[in-house]
Amino acid sequence: MLWSKHTLLTFAMLSFATIAQADNIQCPQLPSPTMKQHALTDASLFVGPPKERVELMPDTDKDTVWTLADYLDEAREHKTSPYLVCRYKNTLQTVELMVPATAQKCSVSYNQHNNLIARCQ
Repeated sequence: MLWSKHTLLTFAMLSFATIAQADNIQCPQLPSPTMKQHALTDASLFVGPPKERVELMPDTDKDTVWTLADYLDEAREHKTSPYLVCRYKNTLQTVELMVPATAQKCSVSYNQHNNLIARCQ
């Protein structure tokens, strides 16, 4: 099979984009596809499994942002990881996402469509 330079370049760019995105996590807007009435309403950051309830406070009272450098070091010392816990309207169901070791911050904010976005990057 003969590959053109254009095809190889496109493949390389897509591969790089996929690798770069692997370091980002984001709460899904719904806890599952069948639960359309339960929109994302909040998210919290934990060091270690959320069942242990070590919830972290955001960096400031003004913005819901966590700078991760110190938390990642603490998590490594305890042989665990930070977790982003996504909460939804009118349900106790949550989504727990392990924060990648390469992430630098997590944040919760609204986008231009007034949807809550919770992510770590």
